[in-house]
Amino acid sequence: MAPRPFEGERSRLRAREESDVDVFYRWINDWQTVKFLGQRYPRSMTFERQWMLGTESRYGEAQFMIETLDERRAIGWLGLHAATGEDRSATLGIAIGESDFLDGGYGSDAMRTACRVAFDVMNLHRVDLTVFDWNERAIRVYEKVGFQREGVLRDAIYKAGRWNNLVHMSILEGELR
Repeated sequence: MAPRPFEGERSRLRAREESDVDVFYRWINDWQTVKFLGQRYPRSMTFERQWMLGTESRYGEAQFMIETLDERRAIGWLGLHAATGEDRSATLGIAIGESDFLDGGYGSDAMRTACRVAFDVMNLHRVDLTVFDWNERAIRVYEKVGFQREGVLRDAIYKAGRWNNLVHMSILEGELR
């Protein structure tokens, strides 16, 4: 039997619902989650609701909640952004908002599932991402999944009182591990 395209071994990707806005609001206003993202400022509940409802309908956006396979508990979110049919590429963004799930392979599993969706469902050829150069945990996960480093964007983001480098990485169809 073929695997379900939106399910991994530990997690599944599902559509975001308006009822998820409370958990999004908590995550996006938690420094332990936001420190890994480009997000700088606290966001209001109104902003989160509008963002959640607004990005769902944009062409080239595939937005998902990450939830545990066994308990169906929302633990983070993931997006394949700016997908283009001509280039067959998208940019991936991911965050695990529930700190108890940072270990245990949930991020790796969600990344593999997202890449399967990108290549097998969306017919993409390339997925890229950027990550802070000091986020070694995430870089290890991305490399384990099959992403390769392409370069460093020096002083790309000013956050938390300093300039931060971003590592640019990508994976091509056929490279998923």
